[in-house]
Amino acid sequence: MKKILWIILLIPSLASAQELDSLVTDTTEIEPPAYYLAVYVDAGASFEASAPESNFFSVLGIGAQYEKWMIGFYRYDFQGTSQSLVVFPNSFELKYRYAGVYLGYQFYQNELLNVSAGGSYNKGDAVWRSLEDGQDFLRDEFDLIKMRLKVEIGKIRYIKPHASIGYQKMRNLNLANLNESNFSGLFVAAGIRIGYFNQ
Repeated sequence: MKKILWIILLIPSLASAQELDSLVTDTTEIEPPAYYLAVYVDAGASFEASAPESNFFSVLGIGAQYEKWMIGFYRYDFQGTSQSLVVFPNSFELKYRYAGVYLGYQFYQNELLNVSAGGSYNKGDAVWRSLEDGQDFLRDEFDLIKMRLKVEIGKIRYIKPHASIGYQKMRNLNLANLNESNFSGLFVAAGIRIGYFNQ
């Protein structure tokens, strides 16, 4: 009788132990997402052609990626200094910025790196600003087209450092002591995407 009683008491504990073992040894693979989606902010710096020489720009943008296609909206602000005697004997400082739409395609991916190519169309303006009173003296708008190759470290889930190299071409600038060739040429850039990436 005592043996039967012990068996009855041990049955629930054996059942729960078996259930726990099945949970521990469950090797069912998690299904990957049906599609790749990313939403992010992107910040960095660009070293590119400017007057009178290459200089740094701060870069800030927002973007999204669906599968291999990327689209973003970026703003570039000139961080260098350029002065000129636009109207003698007064000195003026050059200020300019531009912003535009970027479209890219990720054509290679492995466990560590993502490689993409893309281009952007940007609108901007350049201003000669008086050093004496801080007033804008001459201003003109321009178009800027940029093409780039970008390499990104894709291993980290929510942070994607990247670097790129490319070529840019300015058009439609008509401003004293400046020409489009001052702002056309090779550029290099680096930054970091921070956001939601579902893979």
